[in-house]
Amino acid sequence: MRKMGTTIILIGCIVIFCYSIFAGGAKIGVNYGMDGSDLPTAGQVVTLMKNNNFGKMKIFQANRDVLRAFANNGIDVIVGVGNSELQLISSSQDAANGWVNDNIRPLYPATNIKYIAVGNQVLTSTTYGSYLVPAMTNIQTAIENANLQNNIKVSTTHSSGVTNGFPPSKGVFRDEVKDTMRSLLQFLSHHGSPFMANIYPYFSYIGNKAYISLDYALFRSTCTVVEDEGRSYINLFDALVDTLLSAMEDLGYANIPLIVTESGWPSGGADVATIDNARVYNNNLIRHVLSNAGTPKRPGTSIETYIFALFNENRKAGDETERHFGLFYPNQQSVYSVNFTP
Repeated sequence: MRKMGTTIILIGCIVIFCYSIFAGGAKIGVNYGMDGSDLPTAGQVVTLMKNNNFGKMKIFQANRDVLRAFANNGIDVIVGVGNSELQLISSSQDAANGWVNDNIRPLYPATNIKYIAVGNQVLTSTTYGSYLVPAMTNIQTAIENANLQNNIKVSTTHSSGVTNGFPPSKGVFRDEVKDTMRSLLQFLSHHGSPFMANIYPYFSYIGNKAYISLDYALFRSTCTVVEDEGRSYINLFDALVDTLLSAMEDLGYANIPLIVTESGWPSGGADVATIDNARVYNNNLIRHVLSNAGTPKRPGTSIETYIFALFNENRKAGDETERHFGLFYPNQQSVYSVNFTP
């Protein structure tokens, strides 16, 4: 009995350790976009992030000047591979090796690069989907050639729109992405990489106002809104995360860690895109993430989360709201008050 008890304790410790690799400690992350005029220098951004207790940063494409600025600052980094680069990298191991040799090897470990995100929301369209898994595979091989596979994990980011199903326990991947997603999940599981998801209650709310309350989207509900197989949901963020977890489980991958690589709320450009709603959402998001409450499907596990975005970016394409997701103006003044500490 003592031997069995020791084994159970050891297994429990291993499970906790595996989740802790991706939990990322008690600091929030942020997306550092650069589609704006008069943005601060990378060095100023490092100071701004440290002054506000950010512990993690994601950039959408490799920028060596930015990555050098983040050297020796204790900030974890996700580096993106642009969608337009996927076709070449998917068809050429030399191109993948070159990308890693140019953008990762000269900078790591001084810059603490933890993940490479190969493409951004690739499966929301058919343009680059066929290149995704081959590109990830070639980048993984390049990382292994550099002997960095134990330090830097390769993944890709997804919109929550890759799923269907309600309530969360009924989440499945859409038919048109299911085959690619099966191959992708096999890759993540084999290499110990996390699933990366962009979770936006804002977009779910504005597309379904007849069925979703604003309080549920803003973390303001105080009682159960959705009851699902004994799990109680009081906020839309958890429901969206668990829908993705159910979809992974449906394909046989129930234990892959999940990182929220984007979440935020715009402060202008539409009727519910107000400074007050953005302030409420991001403060409640940070409080929820740093509480380590997890979600009803994975309670008590920290969700590594990156707010979108650091700055309002006036050159971003799309709806007016796209230019108002920032926590700060380009002059580094806060758009609204946010508490970034537990």
